[in-house]
Amino acid sequence: MNHRTFKLKLLSLLVFLTSIPQLLVCNLPSIEEFPDNERICTYLHFLNTFHESLGPSGDYSKGEIQIVLDPEKIQEIESLQKKRLMKRGLSVDDATRMSQCGIIDTDTYWIWIRDAVVFPTGYEGTYNRVVWRSAVDGPGNVAILPVLKDGRVILNLNYRHSTRSWEIELPRGGRFYGETPEKACRRGLRSETGCLTDSQVYLGSITADTSTVTTVTPVFLGYVSEQIESDQDPSEAILGLITLSKQEIKEAFIRGFIEIKMNGEIKKVPFRDSFLAYALLQAESKALI
Repeated sequence: MNHRTFKLKLLSLLVFLTSIPQLLVCNLPSIEEFPDNERICTYLHFLNTFHESLGPSGDYSKGEIQIVLDPEKIQEIESLQKKRLMKRGLSVDDATRMSQCGIIDTDTYWIWIRDAVVFPTGYEGTYNRVVWRSAVDGPGNVAILPVLKDGRVILNLNYRHSTRSWEIELPRGGRFYGETPEKACRRGLRSETGCLTDSQVYLGSITADTSTVTTVTPVFLGYVSEQIESDQDPSEAILGLITLSKQEIKEAFIRGFIEIKMNGEIKKVPFRDSFLAYALLQAESKALI
């Protein structure tokens, strides 16, 4: 691959990563298409371009997990990790593929990154993280606690693919590239529930899973001013809405479930949404609900 071709692919990559999902128009080169030096160069350029959103590289001497930014050291750690994987019985090809660092893959919503790192013990290895594509310029997603005039809270009865179960959840969703969190909240709330809110109160931010996903989700409270017909995305599986008082929400968390009539039968639906628990705690502590 000549230098001009590499620069074109790098530009294509950056356009892909920052484009709004609905405007996806270009093909992203896979990690296998880059020679090692260009693959690492692309990755380092990406980290540098979006360093504010992707976070600091860290310092292992201070007890942090440090991301290695030196290209030669990255290749050294890749080789070390490859040997470890081969000792576990993996083939040369699989061990090579699973030890390569950089931007491993992307889709419409996610960027999968594998970093070469040094742990506080001095142990060197690799670590994966997953980033919302829209998170390169701010939070990847948002959540909102919609409160009616009588103080009750509107929640989604949502079937989640990841847990393969029905869940009771706060309205939440992804933020488009360039969109403010407040606008994303209003858009998502309108789409999922039909609720309109004139203003939002920032409650704080929550990380639902700090082991792999980089998502830091801002959570807002919105007093519902009007409710119209919802306009759910066809990829959603929201069966309906339920409204609960603050006390009913607390009791449901204690039980761990709520009984709902679905398709002619009573079902126990898990009640465990961390976003809802956080939002309720913050709203109550701030005397907003």
